[in-house]
Amino acid sequence: MAEKMEKEDFSIEESLKKIEAITAVLENPATSLKDSLAAYAEGVQLVQACKDNLCDVEKEMIVLSGENSGKE
Repeated sequence: MAEKMEKEDFSIEESLKKIEAITAVLENPATSLKDSLAAYAEGVQLVQACKDNLCDVEKEMIVLSGENSGKE
């Protein structure tokens, strides 16, 4: 299973690389069902962490855009 990452330690780029590696494992017909399930679970966690991170970034961008819209 993927370790819980602190927000400061989160890297979307690293997570995407891990998701690509997991995809390769899942596409390999030699991967056992147990290993596939473990890889899938880790992938789901990573995807959710990426979604959460992107939502946080989007919220921050909205706040920053709001702060700058009145300063022209």
